[in-house]
Amino acid sequence: MTHWLIDLPLVWGLLLFVVIIVAAGDIIYVAVYHLFAKSVLSKKHKDVSKLLFRTAASLLGLLLSFTLANQRVDYFTIKSSIQAEASKMVDIHVDLALFATPEAAAIQRQVRDYIGVTLDEGWGAITASPFDSKSAKAFMSLYRAIHQLEPVNPHQEQLKSSLLSDIDEVSDYMQVRFYKARPETPHLFYVAFLGYAIVMILFAAYEPDRISLIFLSLYNIFIGIVLYFIVMMNNPLIGPMQVKAEPFEILQETIKAKFKD
Repeated sequence: MTHWLIDLPLVWGLLLFVVIIVAAGDIIYVAVYHLFAKSVLSKKHKDVSKLLFRTAASLLGLLLSFTLANQRVDYFTIKSSIQAEASKMVDIHVDLALFATPEAAAIQRQVRDYIGVTLDEGWGAITASPFDSKSAKAFMSLYRAIHQLEPVNPHQEQLKSSLLSDIDEVSDYMQVRFYKARPETPHLFYVAFLGYAIVMILFAAYEPDRISLIFLSLYNIFIGIVLYFIVMMNNPLIGPMQVKAEPFEILQETIKAKFKD
């Protein structure tokens, strides 16, 4: 439903979405008032509608707060997993250097290749087909190479144990990315949008005038902004709020500065 928003820049996407929400709310409010509330509702019914409006608006605010908080946690989980993955790649690269064998040096080059492919590829191929992406294939090659590494002394055995633990953790972090790879709209978005429409209907108990429309529009602007950020945070690998790969960029620069082929 909201996938078209993901392709728009942040400012234009937010502005357009807020305009749509404000216009939809005002249209529902005015239409319900003139078609139903004005001629059908008695004063008693209007009082009940006003009470229900305040209750529904409070529930909608609670739902939006809960949903935004949940999406924020998911968003920063992705960001943290990318930082942790880059950190583990540093550990792997250093341990391979300490392993000090030609096989370990070859795997170090695979580590650098994986970092480079991840940066060059971005998240586009991940979102399109995660396990067919170049970065996924580079990781699988690296994973196999580390498992096939043969230690010949206790020091190398300890290093390999550390390498196996680190590469398994990197695999976990990749799964977090793959899980959030495909664009989607959170289910609570639809519940919130339904609640928003109900709130607009109940507001029809108030007679439309310039001040009422201004106040309602301000409320709808707030609702639109919150809904927009809920959708964007639910798609952390694409769109204008895309999580960037800065940890991998820093890692690549550091490795290039400290290690030479």
